[in-house]
Amino acid sequence: MSDNILNQLRNKRNRATVPERIDALVPKSTEPEVQPVTVAENNNNINTLASLKAELEQYPETRRHSAIVLEKDLDSQLTQFCKDKGITVETFLEAAWTVVNADEALVEKITTEAKRRYDQRKRVGQIKRLITMLGNSY
Repeated sequence: MSDNILNQLRNKRNRATVPERIDALVPKSTEPEVQPVTVAENNNNINTLASLKAELEQYPETRRHSAIVLEKDLDSQLTQFCKDKGITVETFLEAAWTVVNADEALVEKITTEAKRRYDQRKRVGQIKRLITMLGNSY
């Protein structure tokens, strides 16, 4: 078909029209209401912003960390403990690291346990991979 015929077909189409929606609960306004800001309010906002920024600089900077994978039961216990104490798991881990880091013997004990758990997780991953490979071969 030529472009001319396509244009004629498009122009012949009759599309249904819908009446304009009337929403009685929402007043119609063509312009948004803008409240004027006085010089005093603007200065207060600038001072407040500056003081908030100064206060923020006194705190340590944070960084989002990747998702943490925990043993199912341990995760439940830790989550419940933190809920009971009114803290987050992240802040608990920060505090635990701060306390542990001050005691070299405790750091060594925790590192040994962490290495044991790491080896266990590696073995679980290997087993799951082998199960998948063997399951796909049948």
